Amino acid sequence: MNFAKILKTPGFYTWGFNDDTCPPTSFYSAYNQIKAPKEVFLVLETGHWAYPEQWQKSENWLFEKLKKNEPW
Repeated sequence: MNFAKILKTPGFYTWGFNDDTCPPTSFYSAYNQIKAPKEVFLVLETGHWAYPEQWQKSENWLFEKLKKNEPW
């Protein structure tokens, strides 16, 4: 959360609600501090892992940004 305030690069974030290692409250705290453009994809069933759909959405987001040649 301490470094989230200085992020300037657009980001895509995904997490679940059943993570015992990194509780969703810590993710929300950091995410809310980010002032850069951001998107979130919540998967409520996820623990400390990611489903293939999460990886696919992440990759699609990145490839879309690269196609548009958006400044970072």
